[in-house]
Amino acid sequence: MNRIWIALTFSFLFVVIGFLILYDQYLMIGIWFQLEDFHHETFALSSFALALGVLVGALTQIRD
Repeated sequence: MNRIWIALTFSFLFVVIGFLILYDQYLMIGIWFQLEDFHHETFALSSFALALGVLVGALTQIRD
């Protein structure tokens, strides 16, 4: 059960990191998400995907 909490903590951490990346862009440029300038968005989406991957991996370990 302890590994599940570690995975959930990492997942939450990566979601927060992704949000902070987009929030920094909002503070600097004034736009949350912009497809034309795909710089900050790449890192934010990668962070969200990593959080989702960690979460799915942890949930599949619970079922086994």
